[in-house]
Amino acid sequence: MKLKSLTINGFKSFADKTEIDFQPGITGIVGPNGSGKSNIIESLRWVLGEQSAKSLRGSKMPDVIFAGSATRAPLNRAEVEIEFDNSDRFLPDQPDELRITRRIYRSGESEFLLNGKKVRLKDIVNLFMDTGLGKESFSVISQGRVESIFNSKPEDRRVLIEETAGVLKYKKEKERAEKELKETTDHLDRVVDILTELKRQREPLEEQASIAKDYVEQKKQFDYYHLNELVLEIQQGRKQKAELDQQLKQAKELLAKYKQAALDQEEHTTQLHEQQQTIENQLDQVQTQLVTLTQQRERLAGKKDISEQQRQFQIEKIESLTKQIDENQHDLAKIQEKLATAQKRIEELKGEKQKLQHQIKSLSADQKLAPEELEQAIAKLTDQINQQTQQKMQAENEIHVLEQSETQRQSELAQVQKLLATAQAETKPLQDQLTAAKTQTAECQANLEDAERQAETYREKRTKLNAQIDQQRQNWYQASEIMQKAQARLEALESVAHNYSGYYQGVREVLKQRNHLQGIVGSVAEAINVDQQYSQAIETTLGSQLQNIIVKDENAAKAGIRFLTQKRLGRATFLPQTTMRARSIDSRLLQQARNDSGMIGIASDLVTFDASNRNVIQYLLGTTLIVKDIDAATRIARAVNHRVKLVTLKGEVVNPGGSMTGGANRTQRNGLLQKKQESTVLKEQLKTMQTKLGELEEHGKQLKRQLADVITKDQQNATQVNELHQQLTAMQKKLAAIQQQFDEQHRHQEQLHRQLQDLDGTKAAARQAELKKQVESLTASIAELQTELDGKKQFSEDARSTQRESSAKLNEFKQQLLLVNERLTNAQLQANEYQTQINQLNRALDQGKQSLERIQSQQSLNDMHGDELAKKQAEIEKQHAEYTAKVKQMRAQRDELHDQVADAESRLRRANELQQASNDDQRKASLQLGRLTSKLEQHLQELTDTYEMTFEKAVQEAQETDLNEVQRHLKLLKRGIDELGEVNLGAIDEFERVNERFEFLNAQQNDLNNAKETLVQSMDEMDNEVKTRFKETFDQVATAFASLFPQIFGGGKAYLTLTAPDDLLHTGIEITAQPPGKKAQRLSLLSGGERSLTAITLLFALLKVRPVPFAVLDEAEAALDDANVARYSQYLKNFDDETQFIVITHRKGTMMQADVLYGVTMQESGVSKMVSVSLADVI
Repeated sequence: MKLKSLTINGFKSFADKTEIDFQPGITGIVGPNGSGKSNIIESLRWVLGEQSAKSLRGSKMPDVIFAGSATRAPLNRAEVEIEFDNSDRFLPDQPDELRITRRIYRSGESEFLLNGKKVRLKDIVNLFMDTGLGKESFSVISQGRVESIFNSKPEDRRVLIEETAGVLKYKKEKERAEKELKETTDHLDRVVDILTELKRQREPLEEQASIAKDYVEQKKQFDYYHLNELVLEIQQGRKQKAELDQQLKQAKELLAKYKQAALDQEEHTTQLHEQQQTIENQLDQVQTQLVTLTQQRERLAGKKDISEQQRQFQIEKIESLTKQIDENQHDLAKIQEKLATAQKRIEELKGEKQKLQHQIKSLSADQKLAPEELEQAIAKLTDQINQQTQQKMQAENEIHVLEQSETQRQSELAQVQKLLATAQAETKPLQDQLTAAKTQTAECQANLEDAERQAETYREKRTKLNAQIDQQRQNWYQASEIMQKAQARLEALESVAHNYSGYYQGVREVLKQRNHLQGIVGSVAEAINVDQQYSQAIETTLGSQLQNIIVKDENAAKAGIRFLTQKRLGRATFLPQTTMRARSIDSRLLQQARNDSGMIGIASDLVTFDASNRNVIQYLLGTTLIVKDIDAATRIARAVNHRVKLVTLKGEVVNPGGSMTGGANRTQRNGLLQKKQESTVLKEQLKTMQTKLGELEEHGKQLKRQLADVITKDQQNATQVNELHQQLTAMQKKLAAIQQQFDEQHRHQEQLHRQLQDLDGTKAAARQAELKKQVESLTASIAELQTELDGKKQFSEDARSTQRESSAKLNEFKQQLLLVNERLTNAQLQANEYQTQINQLNRALDQGKQSLERIQSQQSLNDMHGDELAKKQAEIEKQHAEYTAKVKQMRAQRDELHDQVADAESRLRRANELQQASNDDQRKASLQLGRLTSKLEQHLQELTDTYEMTFEKAVQEAQETDLNEVQRHLKLLKRGIDELGEVNLGAIDEFERVNERFEFLNAQQNDLNNAKETLVQSMDEMDNEVKTRFKETFDQVATAFASLFPQIFGGGKAYLTLTAPDDLLHTGIEITAQPPGKKAQRLSLLSGGERSLTAITLLFALLKVRPVPFAVLDEAEAALDDANVARYSQYLKNFDDETQFIVITHRKGTMMQADVLYGVTMQESGVSKMVSVSLADVI
């Protein structure tokens, strides 16, 4: 077989698809470090099945996919395909052309293909096993592989000989055989354990099956007579039941009569209560109307008082306003007289002014002596001084008038402010009174609203309490009826328990004599208590063992047996406390069971019992496990190898050994534990019902007390509402009066504030300041003009000397004119002041008259309103009297109804007492009927559960008519069955099943022993074959190694030895070499080059003994010097006829021997490329 080609695509640095064709001879692969040469060898190992990513220089297998470069993106898949020429049938079962393909994806998925068909990795490995080829064979030799030869332990070197000898498949077969042997041994151990357990079960089961068959025969006869007994007792019971039904019917009719009478009386009482409630409601409404009328009456009285107060106030106000108007008119007349006098004086001053102006004009015409320009300048200055002096005098006069006016304004302002302060002082108490009155009124209103809401609450409570009382009475009747039924059922169960019904005859007789027989503790059913959820499981577990009798010691047991034997009353099983030993489950089996979530617990842990009975209960229940359901039971049974009894909550059983029991009858019949549980539950229910009846009665009394308390509080609240209405009316009247006074005082203050605004002196003060500034300015200006005038006068003194007299006279006239002007200005200002006062008095008169007219108008309206109030008051008084009489009448009706209600409630109590007495009679009859009905139901249920037939069907099957004779036969049969003791009916089928399984497993044990012997013999044969082949191959390789060593080294000698010749299956291989000129020594003591060349010599020896189609050498000669490289490469030629060599090398000597030389380059960063040259063509 020859290697034809290797195709690499996406594997490591070979991003592009690269195909390498291999020719016979030596193919060399060269290239610089890091160019990807070794990736070619790794791809070849990978396609042949290499699974170690680490040996391929990666951390995980997808790392062999091209990871990308600076210019290329990563690939998602790597694929390598190798093609062989198998025409020489080196692989006999394969075709001439053989292609192996391996792919891997970035996701981690991979696949192998053989000639295009998908195969497993195992198929590829088996294909090349023992051929010398493959991923770890000596046909792939790297520098590391060479080093591993001289660095490994001797025991590890034997793999080379085993691969050459072709014994790996035998070793694999032996490993498989060892695994099968271990499994067979384990299986055999399990079979032996099961056989031991089955053998332990088989012997007692055989005895139990014999007893069970005898029991089945007697039980068949017992069932026949028992069926007849049930039919006869049911027929008698039905006759008795008919008689009791008639008695109960009569009792019910009497009870119905009394009940109807009680209902009628209760209805009559309810009607009276309703009438009483109606009259109460009507009385509440009338009282409310009466309170409303009282409030209206009080409000009208208050309004009338307020109206009278307003009328008196208006009269006083009219008198005050009239007096004020008269005073203002008197003051107006005086001021008008002063104004007329002032105006007359003004006219006189105006005449004097005109006369003086004429004289000045005449004198001024005569003044022509002075130079014209000087005179004009002096005249101009004089005019300016005169004009400014006149302006100054006018300003000073106006200041004087303002000062006089300010004095009068200040006086009036002080008077108004005093009046305002007095009004404000009077307002503060009124404000406090008003606030207090409003607060008191609001509080009274709030209290009234609360009281009215409380009245509504009381009415709702009364309605609710009446409804609760009715409901409580109904609940009491229902609870009483339930308690009677429960009492009847409990008495029936207690009767059954007292008579030990349901027990075997022997057990029943012993238990009845427990007070006479010493040491009798009681039955197992009596000794344990169990929760209802576990009762069916425990009852199924114990079965008939529930009727076993627990006694204190063996003497008590023997006494009980003697009693039964002497009296011939049947048989019973006794459990002495002193001799019974507790049983338990193996801890390992228990732990395995507890690992399952369906495990509940050990049966003995799920019941409660007296400590003295611990051994007995542990004996009966300590080896049984209670589980949730049948699925959990089967799982746990498998886990414990069917060694433990398992019972589900529904009563299904998985027995030791694997048998399963389950199913259900048409109707469920209560067993001893369930009847006991039912009695316990009924007792608790009766206690609860008695407590509930007491609570209901107490609750009824409490409700009635609450109703009486609510009625009393409602009446008290109605009185409080009436009082609050009266208080509110009085407070509202008082509040209205205070509010009226406050409003009048507020209006008076507003009027005073308006007068203050009129007397505001801000503008006068501003004008006075302005005038003072003007006087100061004019004084300064006059002084300057006077200085200038004096200069000019001095200049023209000569010219004026002649004119002094006329000038003096002219000045005199001018001074007089100035004085007249000043007096005229003062007179005008005085007249203006008088006019201002007149205007103020006129406004005051107008306001007074308007106020007088408004108050007079209000007085008229108030008089009319007072008349209307008087009429309304008369109407309210009339209605108030009518409602007062009506309230008195309705209160009389209410008192009369109250007496009627008391009498009706007395009659109702008597009717209830009669009803209760009749109810007690009926209950007694019901109890008797209940006991009989319960007994009949038990018989009918027993017919259904035991015989699965109706009573009609049973009558057809029954043939006996004498009940005493039937019971005699039953007694004999019962005694015979009891003598058999505890019977395991499942033992018949269980024995057949266990026996069949025992025989099957016994045969299987023989088969397993034979298989074990066959496997051991086969392994011995494989060991012998491996030894023979290993020894033969070792001898051949040792001979070839000794022959090749001097040829390759140019002298010297070497040999191989076994470290343990007597143990060919595990012996190691030691290499001893003596290079030319040196002594013989072990491989590890040679130099590095000598060790490498020795290891290569060993590989050549292997190839000589077991030629392979091709061999891969990856820098195997790297540690050799040039001379040894030449010998190494020359020696390759000796094998190239039979073996293709693919050589990766850096050494020139090796390259020279290559027939085809491939170069690996990395022209593109991170991407390997191939270049090939045939040396033969070059030469």
